[in-house]
Amino acid sequence: MAKEVPLNSYLAAILAKYGIEAEPEASQTDGSIIDVKCVVGDKTVAIEAEHGYSNTKMKEAIRDANNKLARNVCDVAIAIVYPTECDSLKALESSEVRAHVRTQSFKQDRRELNRQAQNAQWRTIKTADFANYVRQAPNELGSPDALAKLADIAINSAADKFNQLYVESIMAQMGEAAVGTNITGLMTDMLTALMFHTKLDTIRHKSKPTLDARANPTVDFNDEWPPPTVQECINSDQIAKMLHNAHDLWLAVDYKQILEWSCAIINALPATPASNNALKILAQAAIDIQRTAGSQHHDLVGITFCQSVESAKSDGSMYTTIPAATILAHMLFNDIDIDWSDFDQVTSLRIVDFACGTGTLLIAAANYILEHEQTNRSEEVAEALLEQMLYGFDINNRAIFQTATGIGMIAPNVAFRKMHLYSLMLGIDSNDEQPKLGSLELLEGLNQYSFNPRPPTGTRIDTEPAPIETETFNMAIMNPPFTTNSKRHHHLPKNIKQALNNREKQLYKGTNIPHTGNIAGFLVLADKYLDNSNGRLAFVAPTAISTAKSALGIRKDLAKTFHIKYLIVSYDPRRIYQSGNTSIGEMLVVMERKQPHEQRPTIAVKLTTNPSSASDAAACAYSIINGDATTHEWGFVDYIDRSSILCGDWSALQFANNDLYKIASESLWHKTLQNQLEIRTIGRRIHEHTQKSRQSDPHATPALYDHNVNHCNRLLVTPDQYVKPKPGNTRALKYLKQPHRLKLPTRISMTSVKNMACLTTVPTVSAAWQSGVPICVGEHSDEDAEKAVAMILNSSLGKLGMLLVRVNRKPSYPTLPIDTLQRIPMPSIAKLKPEKIQQLVTTFDKLADTQRYSFPRAHECPVQLAIDETVCEVLDFDPELCRTARHLLAQEPMVTGKPYEWTPTAQHQLTNLDII
Repeated sequence: MAKEVPLNSYLAAILAKYGIEAEPEASQTDGSIIDVKCVVGDKTVAIEAEHGYSNTKMKEAIRDANNKLARNVCDVAIAIVYPTECDSLKALESSEVRAHVRTQSFKQDRRELNRQAQNAQWRTIKTADFANYVRQAPNELGSPDALAKLADIAINSAADKFNQLYVESIMAQMGEAAVGTNITGLMTDMLTALMFHTKLDTIRHKSKPTLDARANPTVDFNDEWPPPTVQECINSDQIAKMLHNAHDLWLAVDYKQILEWSCAIINALPATPASNNALKILAQAAIDIQRTAGSQHHDLVGITFCQSVESAKSDGSMYTTIPAATILAHMLFNDIDIDWSDFDQVTSLRIVDFACGTGTLLIAAANYILEHEQTNRSEEVAEALLEQMLYGFDINNRAIFQTATGIGMIAPNVAFRKMHLYSLMLGIDSNDEQPKLGSLELLEGLNQYSFNPRPPTGTRIDTEPAPIETETFNMAIMNPPFTTNSKRHHHLPKNIKQALNNREKQLYKGTNIPHTGNIAGFLVLADKYLDNSNGRLAFVAPTAISTAKSALGIRKDLAKTFHIKYLIVSYDPRRIYQSGNTSIGEMLVVMERKQPHEQRPTIAVKLTTNPSSASDAAACAYSIINGDATTHEWGFVDYIDRSSILCGDWSALQFANNDLYKIASESLWHKTLQNQLEIRTIGRRIHEHTQKSRQSDPHATPALYDHNVNHCNRLLVTPDQYVKPKPGNTRALKYLKQPHRLKLPTRISMTSVKNMACLTTVPTVSAAWQSGVPICVGEHSDEDAEKAVAMILNSSLGKLGMLLVRVNRKPSYPTLPIDTLQRIPMPSIAKLKPEKIQQLVTTFDKLADTQRYSFPRAHECPVQLAIDETVCEVLDFDPELCRTARHLLAQEPMVTGKPYEWTPTAQHQLTNLDII
């Protein structure tokens, strides 16, 4: 008997204990046997197991899982491997398994199996948590990328069926409702409605709905019930008419929030073969997606939707990925004080997203509630979610439509009567000619002394414009729009943009909201509407807010009224973001109302693997909650004390490896002084006021124009350009009179950079570098002080100091603005003895013309080793600790640009070094 056979029975018993229908050694009609057959909803999950951790066993488990998929005996398969020492039910209950989800079969040749086994992302999961992993497995059905491409192709193919004259006619027919969108956007919305239609097809009533079950009881169904299915519409020569008829019939039951818009689109389409062809393309895509995508449909539509919003970049529209939404929802609800079996308690929750977009975060919250409620009244809970528990606000009418559709798909059998989903204006209101800022208008009446909000008028998805119904919310979950001042409202005319900026200042007056981006306004908005005793807030934010000086005030303000529970940042180079339509680094923040004498630390999670699917995200969330995220190789977990949080210090997020952060913060900061450099900035003004010239030109000034890492690969660098004033530009003269030798970077590519500071052979002006001037040099010469500073900043200790205060817009491409450069931890040059300075100068001169290796290879670079040796001796720093820092820095994902390699060296804990 195979060793895993009795373990399969034990696993089935454990899964049954946690409410999953599981059968061990299940025989199938085709003669095959599934090790453990599970039923999750309407999906069959096949678990194929092997015993003993080894590459061979993993390969066999994947092969068996693929085989079950190829035989069509399951919808999704999970390959698992039991630990070698596991041989009993008790042992299995207290151990871990390794698991990997398979959703489609592949070729079974040896080369392909080896490739799959090598590339598979195995997860180590406690057996007690495995039931949640099984529940999430159907969410993996279909490749998100492939299905998103299918949706995108269908939408664009449908849009291409209409020539320019047709498009103009359609948009004119839609009128103001289509302002801000295009034909691609309308086809996106139509695809969404058709996907909802496919959901309705699965619950078609066999008999006509009773009068009291209808939204419009005056409609006479005659003999037309049930409505045509999407497939029946495709088979018709008059698909537009059939779809309109079907949606009309469903509207008599309800679903007004969704199907009225689809009917409006159909009505606007010309009565031509082109319209029928476009609708057939979309209808077939809806069927194909719903057949394979499980619950990931909203993932696909959200991505496509954001691509069709013409103002997405300037109004900061960010689409939250499904994995990020899953983690955020789990963290938000973790340890909430609620009896999940009490219907009244569950349905009393009020959850809001003030920037809901396509509703991904509200849907994640709703799914969490439906998975955890134990009221035995699940349909009533679903109805309460749709009608009273969820609130969403956005500036885009189409986004609200997408939200309504996504929420409606949670429970299509619930004929919901209303939703608290509102669209609010961004722009100038034609009725009163006043500027409106969307959800931020809810700040009206807010100041630092009182809060008397006067709800603005908004358009609820199922009503005419009216004052918004607001409540005190238990939870806020959101991905607030984030744009810089230069980009915000950029798509609008200049006069409207100025009016909106003035309106912001008016709303923010009397608050501590910095006028440097609209995310802070949304955080204050959530703060003021959340319950004062138990309110919880979860949001997505750019990682730059964790260190940017402009965000210090909002970090401190949040800490005054909230306990910041989790800060989760990604160091996975493949996914540094949490939104699907951005490339900047983003983080997840979860907090709850601060209790009296709150002293709990903040849990800082640095993900080296950012989950790419809903099931992995759920597993990651449970690992974080259970306190074993590091053990399971999701990343590193650190703890930030309350005093640091109150000071706005989130610098623990600056390095993936906790030990590296401890060296940078505890061993470095207390031995250093700040403000040892004066930064002389010219930057872009060199580009604006000068032009390149020949060295022989009498008006030429040497310049370090670019940050070319191959040119700046030595401690001593020659100018790479010569510049002179543009014709007639007298302002350039004052900039060209400020050449200096010491240069510090304004931004760095961590994977290729060689220097954190350099000296130029002659005084130069610079554009991509900032000029630094050592201050308080005492009896030392300026030239010696510059060389000493360059040595210290290029040591491993200096690198850590600069990276500790960087603005982490992208982990591998951080920025170093002026206020950051001025905060670099530096020892006092004036306090160093002359012989110590001379030691630094001598080493600098010796190494000045020697090429350096890039950061990923710095731990093996002779120049780096020599610099570190000298600096450690001069500053009396432990060389062994410096060596450790050098090696750990070379393993950081932001330095290598590659996923973290979990080796024994990487997991080394500095228990034998006195750094704490």
